[in-house]
Amino acid sequence: MARKRLHFVRSLARGLAVLQAFSAERPLMTLTELARATGMNLPATQRFTDTLVQLGYLKRDEHKRYYLGPKVVSLGLSFLDGSQLRKLAARQLHDFGRRHDKTVNLAVLDGHHIIFLYRHESQRFLKFDLQPGSKLPAHCTAQGKVLLAALPDSELRQRLEEMPLERFTSHTLTTPQAVWDDLMQTRQRGYAIADRELSLDLYSLGAPLLDARGRVIAAINLSLRAEETSPAYRDQMTRAFLDLGAEVSASLGYQGQYPRIPVAEAEEGLP
Repeated sequence: MARKRLHFVRSLARGLAVLQAFSAERPLMTLTELARATGMNLPATQRFTDTLVQLGYLKRDEHKRYYLGPKVVSLGLSFLDGSQLRKLAARQLHDFGRRHDKTVNLAVLDGHHIIFLYRHESQRFLKFDLQPGSKLPAHCTAQGKVLLAALPDSELRQRLEEMPLERFTSHTLTTPQAVWDDLMQTRQRGYAIADRELSLDLYSLGAPLLDARGRVIAAINLSLRAEETSPAYRDQMTRAFLDLGAEVSASLGYQGQYPRIPVAEAEEGLP
């Protein structure tokens, strides 16, 4: 523990927190909004934004609002292009999306958000454009629920206490206990359901991707239109979608029961 603390660079972590504050819902922010989002005071936020602007990681428009600069985009694309997971899963997701005329996505957990690695869009349910590299809140998305449910209990409780459980619709779960209860059901079920929690138009299914060691390494989701989806059709699409999750997991070397969301082992030093 002492060695970890000795080598931890707090100023670097705070600078990265400024960049991570931006998302698809918040692509533009003023200095005051950034300070509020990161929990830093205005002078500290100003120092970090000035530095990041000079380095090209942030830009500022004529209204003094900050947005992510080209260097951040370049770093993100380098990660996405080099992702073996994306390469292995993209073809199967693309074929499924085209065959069923549905939107499917691949994502990993990034703090309190999910970050998209791959997206095949047939229908759009949200007002903003989502692409690889875009983020959405984890607590109200089907993929986020899968990835949160796979965390050790101690880490999950800590994240739920720290997570801003923002309300997007009247169906959004906004208390740590309500989200915890839903995630326990997700674990038991082996896949996730987000019913009109992010958008009143959207009924979303999330399934885990498991590797050869049986670990959840990512999640996929299927987007259905809530008001047009009968229970029978949902059941049909759920079966097809879980078959997709099993196929992609098999291509990653997984040979066990599916669907399931095994809980990761707690890392040393975590409460």
